[in-house]
Amino acid sequence: MSAADFDYDLIVIGGGPAGQAACLALKQRLGRVAVLDEQQRPGGQILRQPPVAFTVRNWLTGRDYRALQAQLKAFEALDGVTWLGGRSVLGVQPEGDGWRVLASDGAAVSGFTARRVLIATGCYDMTAPLPGWTLPGAMSAGAVQAFVKSQKLVPGRRIALAGAHPLQLLVAEQIIEAGGQVAVVAFTQTLTSALAKVFRHPRAVLSNLPRLLGVMMSAARMMRGGVPIRFGDRPVALLGDSEVTGLRLEASGDVACDTVAFCFGFLPQSDLTRAAGLDVGPGRVGGWVARHDDWMRSSRAGLYVAGETVGVKGAEAASAEGRIAGLGILLDAGRLTESEALIEAASPRRRRGRALAFSALLEDVGDPTAFTVLKPPADTIICRCEDVTLGAISQARNVASDPGAIKLATRCGMGPCQGRNCEHLLLQQLPGAADTQPGFRPRFPARPVRIGDFTA
Repeated sequence: MSAADFDYDLIVIGGGPAGQAACLALKQRLGRVAVLDEQQRPGGQILRQPPVAFTVRNWLTGRDYRALQAQLKAFEALDGVTWLGGRSVLGVQPEGDGWRVLASDGAAVSGFTARRVLIATGCYDMTAPLPGWTLPGAMSAGAVQAFVKSQKLVPGRRIALAGAHPLQLLVAEQIIEAGGQVAVVAFTQTLTSALAKVFRHPRAVLSNLPRLLGVMMSAARMMRGGVPIRFGDRPVALLGDSEVTGLRLEASGDVACDTVAFCFGFLPQSDLTRAAGLDVGPGRVGGWVARHDDWMRSSRAGLYVAGETVGVKGAEAASAEGRIAGLGILLDAGRLTESEALIEAASPRRRRGRALAFSALLEDVGDPTAFTVLKPPADTIICRCEDVTLGAISQARNVASDPGAIKLATRCGMGPCQGRNCEHLLLQQLPGAADTQPGFRPRFPARPVRIGDFTA
């Protein structure tokens, strides 16, 4: 296929900070560009916009959101970029000397072709199974944020947060600002351990001192307002028969609540990258990160990667990587010389370096390993789609050690989520380190879709 035969010169998958920044870096020097995203409006999870028909007063007014909102505003004002929201990408397949992207809008499947594709699909919350975690009212911190950010809806009257990641403090503050009540914020690590890890990163501390002081002041305000913040207190079980009525903590005992939000970290979205045959490696706490070069080129020509899909490290780093990817695309398209690209990339590369240093601090402090190595009771469900228990997986391990074989024997990972929530949990149960296991074989489609959409 010639360039004129493609629908677009570039398709960007993901309208979050990385995808937006890539489009802005192009400065209309490429031609036809389209952005596909599952949400109707751009912004990603970090800037989850309300529906067009809604107006939310004081939407994400915090200082940390200002630069991202300015970028979003600039992206929405771009000419020459086609926004294709409300579409789930099912797969990315070679087509001639370019790529075909198949996507579903819930009613039909469409195919789009492009000379080049940037995959900037973000991340999702890492699940942590406990007795009762399948009850209504059990959520992830990211799910709570989706409600609070987009419409200032609080998904519960009294919410308990538990986990290892410092994001819990931000989510708790956002819940309170939206009119909700926080029952407790429980960290699995001790305060001494957390502070010791913070000061293992002195440069990142100094570079981000205002941000860190802001977190401490926020925690102090919540404690003055009566919110208990516990350290060294891991969650043991969720209480309730037909819905969540409480959270059991190892040290503090039972805490009454109707919603529990877990926050143990995040896994890169790797559905598309793995199915497309890209070179990937294990993520720090699980999942798979796409490997890339200095211009965010993947291991296959014409496919680029940026943002959390190459490693979870926050919106600032993702935005910088998106700009670098955009410049790399222009370089490969012959729209920039290497010297011009290097000059334009200098600033985002510096910003990315600073952001990576801070994300390394957060990863160290929020390391969930001490919790994830603990095994829940055998009747705890690991795969929520297919109701597969830890006991069933343990029995399957007696006759098979390959993840694919255990998947066939137990149906773990065969449900609608295709292992996004349970693959890393199964790998943790196998002999040796989880990052040495091959994982499930990635399959098309990356999202659930009706058979009729392909036969109509």
